[in-house]
Amino acid sequence: MFDTVRVRFAPSPTGDLHLGNVRTALYNWLYARHMKGVFILRVEDTDKVRSTPEYCEELMDIMTWLGLKWDEGPRAGGPHAPYKQSERTKIYENHLDKLKAKGVVYPCYCTEEELELERKRQLGRGHMPKYGGKCKKLTPEERKKLDAEGKTSVLRFIVPSGEVVVQDEVRGEVVFPDDQIGDFVLTRSDNSPTYNFTVVVDDALMKVTHVVRGEDHLSNTPKQILLYKALDYEPPKWAHLSIIKGPDGQKLSKRHGETSVESYKAKGYLPEAFLNYLALLGWAPKSGEILSLDEMAAEFDLTHVGKSGAIFDPVKLHWMGSQYIARIPLEDLTRAILPYLEQAQLFNRNQARTHFEKLKQIVDVVRTNLGCFSDIVKETFYFFSDELHFETAQTEEMRAQKPLLEAYQKAFGGFPGDFNGENFLKIVKEVGKQMNLKGKALYHPLRLAMTGREDGPELVKVAPLLGKDEIVKRLDIWVTEKVDS
Repeated sequence: MFDTVRVRFAPSPTGDLHLGNVRTALYNWLYARHMKGVFILRVEDTDKVRSTPEYCEELMDIMTWLGLKWDEGPRAGGPHAPYKQSERTKIYENHLDKLKAKGVVYPCYCTEEELELERKRQLGRGHMPKYGGKCKKLTPEERKKLDAEGKTSVLRFIVPSGEVVVQDEVRGEVVFPDDQIGDFVLTRSDNSPTYNFTVVVDDALMKVTHVVRGEDHLSNTPKQILLYKALDYEPPKWAHLSIIKGPDGQKLSKRHGETSVESYKAKGYLPEAFLNYLALLGWAPKSGEILSLDEMAAEFDLTHVGKSGAIFDPVKLHWMGSQYIARIPLEDLTRAILPYLEQAQLFNRNQARTHFEKLKQIVDVVRTNLGCFSDIVKETFYFFSDELHFETAQTEEMRAQKPLLEAYQKAFGGFPGDFNGENFLKIVKEVGKQMNLKGKALYHPLRLAMTGREDGPELVKVAPLLGKDEIVKRLDIWVTEKVDS
């Protein structure tokens, strides 16, 4: 049916890019690469109030950071330019003229108040709200009179009778009865075109063969199919993706936490890990979970995309990030996390010039706990600062362990030899015998005193990096009860 698969990602530059939008972009990109087709970026910037050039540039910067290179679109050009809807006004006007010539549109003068009242009446009768066609019955003379009175109008498309059937690559056959679709608006009162109209014109002229988008657009599809037919264009194939849900099963939103790609980029998530995780939200590759973009593209198929909404799990994303960070050479990783330590005022570039090897050792100790680069702050702060903070329960526990901590202080302070991991363990075991303690009872108070944390890397690795003197100093705070809770 199609010589070359052509898909598009068509975001509106009205704010930060949402996780759901990025997954849509990713699935389009994967399908294009799998089919050796074309991936188009089109910017739908017709919202004059919310769309800004700055958001548009940020959007393309994020796409570039993710590695989702587009074949046609802004910055790349292409045979169907322009790729910004704000620059395609004349094209839309020409297509409106075509529909007017066919007699399939009419002006509607109904006010928002009238439409809302009609909607409430229909809901009250248990009917699906739709426009009743009041203005379609106006005579030419009545329309002229309303125009002369300065009444504003929108342009509506006349929906023909008969059901509309959508053959969806993900959902199968979806039928829309004709009593669910009222005559819909093509232009607003300021003559600007609406989404359902512009998207059909653009997809048709850009020769889009497959429209892959979120299921929230499924209800728009029958309207768009009708417009394709009215404009004498061949409709594309459709694939409507399930929404991404929060832990409560509702559509992912800000109440669930961070939802913008920009926020995850700022935290230092690797784009490869981020995309790998998003790909699994609705698709289960057969070759495993950790896959590169090229590996995903080789396997991706729209017919294997699930119908059910996937749950966004930040813990799983963090795990995915850790798998990618584990592959980074230690020196490269150390340089990558330095800006985050510097921002937290824990370690700066000047210090790195003289203590880079020490920093590498610290990073190596905690690297398995890093899901993103910014994790380095909470995982290493105790190496750079002795201003540790404790909860009330922790303070009470440590005060109750004063005899143990005093024994540690004496043992570490009196140790004469080289302080390394092996000798650290010897000291701890000797204190354990002295206090008749082992396991958590022996190690947990020491961990809290050294790091201010309940968990973390093995203390045998932490201790040599902190140094004997610093450990004694931190134990002394508890022995002399100088700690602040």
